[in-house]
Amino acid sequence: MTRPFTAPRPASYPPMPKPVRSRRALDSLPTGPRGLPGSLTLRFLRDTPAFLLDLHRTYGDSASFFLNGELFIAFFGADGVVDVTVKKQNSFVKGVGFDRMRKVLGTGLLTNEEPIHLRHRRMMQPPFHHGKLGDYAALMHRITRDHLERWSPEQPVEANHEMMRLTFQIVAQLLFGTEIDRYAEGVQHHMGLAIDRIERTMLPGMKAFDRSPIPYFRKFEESADYLADVADDIIARRAAGAELGDDLLGLLLAARDEDDSALTHDEVRDETLTLILSGHETTANVMTWALCFLRDRVDLWEALAAEAESVLPVGGPLDVKEILSAPTAKAVMAESLRLAPPVWVAPRRAIENVTIAGVDVPKGAHVLVSQYASHRNAALFSDPDTFRPERWEGGFEASLPRGAYFPFGAGTRKCLGDQFALLESHIILMELARTARPVPVAPGLPKAEPRATYRPAGGVPSVVRRGPGIR
Repeated sequence: MTRPFTAPRPASYPPMPKPVRSRRALDSLPTGPRGLPGSLTLRFLRDTPAFLLDLHRTYGDSASFFLNGELFIAFFGADGVVDVTVKKQNSFVKGVGFDRMRKVLGTGLLTNEEPIHLRHRRMMQPPFHHGKLGDYAALMHRITRDHLERWSPEQPVEANHEMMRLTFQIVAQLLFGTEIDRYAEGVQHHMGLAIDRIERTMLPGMKAFDRSPIPYFRKFEESADYLADVADDIIARRAAGAELGDDLLGLLLAARDEDDSALTHDEVRDETLTLILSGHETTANVMTWALCFLRDRVDLWEALAAEAESVLPVGGPLDVKEILSAPTAKAVMAESLRLAPPVWVAPRRAIENVTIAGVDVPKGAHVLVSQYASHRNAALFSDPDTFRPERWEGGFEASLPRGAYFPFGAGTRKCLGDQFALLESHIILMELARTARPVPVAPGLPKAEPRATYRPAGGVPSVVRRGPGIR
């Protein structure tokens, strides 16, 4: 067994090209900021979402610039997004930051490249097939009800911390059953710490901090190793048992490819770590943002509570199609994912010369597409900075050009668990409306803390308001 933090880049991946360092490349590229060396990097690090949004609003659908001496090209228009993520996705590998994520997640679906990625994706599709969602819905609903029933009216809570606890309980039970209970607090702590260090060492050249004696950076490896050790232990004990189980871990251990080959222990571990991150951190963050957006929208809360009474019968059978199509929940989540997409930027690296939306991108260039910036295109989303779930009525999404709205990514890299995440989000949102609503204390929105995911800073202090479902 290897540990993700020290594992080399798999030899089967396409070779990583040398970066483009010559500023002469800018002569044939779109315009963009041309600050003094280092100044743009500081601006980028200080507030990356604002930096990207400013690029889009200043330079249009594409812009070029240098960070830490290496060429970056950003594409914000729908055509550019589709070219990068779908039509010409094979001209790219995962970009800046993903080698950092591999330090924690190994070669899971989020980080891996071809040919590993396609094999894993095919093997992992059955657990996320629509037919399995019905099995998951009942457990999601029960865990959510149990969590909320511990709250009392007017109780102060930290909304983001509570959403993290709740979504972790759900993904841990679906993935590992009860086997992770004794590790729960440690996994949550070390996953949060690792995500923080990933973001702070993301730009080119910053991997040098991996061997720094400074305790702040040493904790990156310590947390990565802790997470790997926990997953190794649970997987080894499960594989040695008489039954693999019917949870997600059991399904991963039982999965076979077209040659009847199973995933290795390390591959199962990497995929479980990826599922913990993608099924926990991302959902919790967008749920917290939704609570902040809904703070003063009593009309939407009441509509959500009514939907809960209709599609979430307590103790009764659940219909996944009805839950996913509940109109208010669907609109609130669509608008929350537009304004606060958990995956808010998708970096790529060109492994060959390629033309994207009419721009000739040289081999080795870093390429960025950003959900955060593209979802605020004023030409497509009127009053783009305002939370207006009503915009999604009447088939609005179908009217958008392909590539304008992509909270779960696109192409073969689109999130495999998108329906799983939406099902979980709708259940939590509607049950919150019916049972106990954490209403943020402070007006407005919390400061964003964009890391590997787009998260609100702090715990978001809130107070519990009684919903009609509390008896």
